[in-house]
Amino acid sequence: MRCKKRVLVICAKGSNRSPYLAKYLRRKGYSTTHGGIEEHIEKPVMKYVTWKMVNWAEIIIIVKKRLKKIFDKKFKAEGKKIIILNVTDSKRLIPKKFADLKKLNHKEFQKKWTYPQLRKAIKPYLPLK
Repeated sequence: MRCKKRVLVICAKGSNRSPYLAKYLRRKGYSTTHGGIEEHIEKPVMKYVTWKMVNWAEIIIIVKKRLKKIFDKKFKAEGKKIIILNVTDSKRLIPKKFADLKKLNHKEFQKKWTYPQLRKAIKPYLPLK
């Protein structure tokens, strides 16, 4: 029996993009966990990335390019495959041609923009190896 790849998905706060993508990948047969890496007083991280998570993972997915610098300051992930996506979940950062999406409430915006963008961004890497 082939064992599942262990995947850690990292976003800023651990409350939106990383849990969504971790669940999506779990449905595809991967063993997943997720967490946030950005320290922010006003919006605390829901679930912090730990050394235990990093050591457990075979593959680490960071959902936003700017978070890689924060990850590198906190962790050494030698020998780990790291995939860096660049998906925002902020209305103010989406391209102008999608301005109509800014009118949606937070939950609807995530369904219409963020989650499809995450699926699209990870697709070229599937199956994860």
